[in-house]
Amino acid sequence: MPLPSPDEERPGVGPGPTPAPGKGRLLRRLAATAALCLIGFQARASVLWRGDFETKDISQWGTVDGLTSRLTVVTSPVRQGTYALRVELRSGDIASNGNRNELIRADADTEGTDRYYAWSTMFDASYPIENKWQVFTQWHHSGCCGSPPLEFDLNGGTLMLDRNPPPGNGPTVELWRTPLVRGVWHDFVMHVIWSSNPDLGFIELWYDGQKAIDGKAMQTLFPGMVNYLKQGLYRDPSISAVGVVYHDGMTMGTTLADVAPQLVPAPPPLPDAGTPDAGTPDAGMTPEPDGGAAQISPAQPGTPVAQSGIGFPGQGCSSAGSVGGLLLAAFALLRPRRRRG
Repeated sequence: MPLPSPDEERPGVGPGPTPAPGKGRLLRRLAATAALCLIGFQARASVLWRGDFETKDISQWGTVDGLTSRLTVVTSPVRQGTYALRVELRSGDIASNGNRNELIRADADTEGTDRYYAWSTMFDASYPIENKWQVFTQWHHSGCCGSPPLEFDLNGGTLMLDRNPPPGNGPTVELWRTPLVRGVWHDFVMHVIWSSNPDLGFIELWYDGQKAIDGKAMQTLFPGMVNYLKQGLYRDPSISAVGVVYHDGMTMGTTLADVAPQLVPAPPPLPDAGTPDAGTPDAGMTPEPDGGAAQISPAQPGTPVAQSGIGFPGQGCSSAGSVGGLLLAAFALLRPRRRRG
């Protein structure tokens, strides 16, 4: 019996498998979606701490520097959730040798830590305009005396972010300023790499949803010290008028998505599916229908990007199992099918 030529079909075997139309397109979509999911898992971190008062009290914070009676949790006005903090400061409210009522976060920020902070602040419509310093959020150094490395300040109707050098090492540097609008909530997002090395320290700032400081290298810690977060109101003791300010939603994390998912850019669209694979369907097999291009919905405000589904029909990125399913589906499509003899 003569051997078949290389071009002749062997009975029961036939030529190599030929993919059905649309199968390559679907495979590419599955692979692209799985890749996006894996990228999301790598980028996902977790919220490290919340000081948003949703516990109905100030227990999320470590200690009070001032009068507890001036720090009250309220249900109106609020920026998010159900509760916010109302801070009232009067002349004569003295703590730590200053006119202040502040909350302190218990844990400290140390050399090399990379942190994102997000919160909202509203100055009451009746808040007095004084041409004197008034600090409403600060990261204070652990040593004695002097101004903190970073502080949000109000002076003469202007909001400012200031960086202070170690005591005796130069003047205050104003990093950012904007006019104060009273009676409305203002949203702040700070990205800080804490370091006493001016080449390694770093800050970014978003204000009311817009980038305000597009990344600057600077010293953010004093040598040999750590920083701790304080929020409330601390001001020049010569101010006599009553000041009322509200804070809400303080959140700390390791990524922008942790603290302000609405600021994270939407993921790029999936690659173009291109032209379906050429070839002849397997004998006796019905070509698989093409389900159409997968759709990606942009992140909506308030929806954590790290927990959102990518939008592939019937799949998502909410668990490792979903990614595994996508990869298994891709593997199944890659398996060759032999013709029936």
